Amino acid sequence: MARATARRTRIDRALALASVVLALVRARCVEGGSHEMHNRWIRRALNLERGASGGKPSAPRVVDVNAARRSAWLAGAAYCKHGIQNWTCAYCVDGPTRLRDVGVFEHKRKRVKAYAGYDGKTKVGVVAFRGTDPSSLYNWVEDLDAMHSTLPTAEVKDGVGRVHSGFHDAYDSVRKELISHMIDMRTKYDRMWRHFEVEVTGHSLGGALSTLVALELEALGFQIKSVTTFGSPRVGDEVFADFWGKKFGDRTMRMTHAHDMVPSLPPRMLGYHHVATEVFQNASGAYIMGDGSGEDPRGSDSEWTHASLADHLVYADLPMCNCNM
Repeated sequence: MARATARRTRIDRALALASVVLALVRARCVEGGSHEMHNRWIRRALNLERGASGGKPSAPRVVDVNAARRSAWLAGAAYCKHGIQNWTCAYCVDGPTRLRDVGVFEHKRKRVKAYAGYDGKTKVGVVAFRGTDPSSLYNWVEDLDAMHSTLPTAEVKDGVGRVHSGFHDAYDSVRKELISHMIDMRTKYDRMWRHFEVEVTGHSLGGALSTLVALELEALGFQIKSVTTFGSPRVGDEVFADFWGKKFGDRTMRMTHAHDMVPSLPPRMLGYHHVATEVFQNASGAYIMGDGSGEDPRGSDSEWTHASLADHLVYADLPMCNCNM
């Protein structure tokens, strides 16, 4: 009797799993896509892409709130109008660490600003991108279009997937000077060029640009310790997101907050897909670690409305744009 019950249980589970797989295949067939894309969805349903240990699920990640707040503070410092280079800005002097050898890179017409420096306390390089100026944020959100362009990095010369051309152009406006500064710092602090770790962070548009710079730095031999973005829009398509997830998913916290409108743009229906791994802070303040898909239904996608600029301007309980304002 017990054997018969156990057998029925196994059959029921097999039928349930088969139903899930069939539903996923049908959904992807309706949406269109390659045969390999369909296979990838099936493998996800069978839990075969959770790690390299024979299909066994990896240990669940825990949200490191202190690390998120440190990154939010660093991203917020990029909004300071004065004092970043000598680290005397309002966010700089009140923060948990001091940076040295700080370079500031700005393209005023494209409204792009970033800085890069060295944290002697943790012995890592830091790259942080500012988001759009709050006074023009609403117009920037309205202007987000769906154009794409390939991402020419040293490692993927032919491009892997497609990214928003506006984000690509914005990054390119400060790219040469920023990368040159990073190479100078690596030469100064790691002459063998083997162990120079970098933290990358950014808010809003700066989150999208942080995604792009991390790819290039890794291709140039830098060791990306972490990528933490706040309220980032979708950067590219699903092929790009899948490439990112395999490379950086376990080192990324893509923070989203309640009804923040920016993470919902550009829309998925136009072919965009978020990179992993999302960490969603809901309206109650609780943090939810994403499932690694980039579009976890328990995350920002779970909200019916995405219309709050207020939620976009506060992350990890820190006002992101208040420096010198």
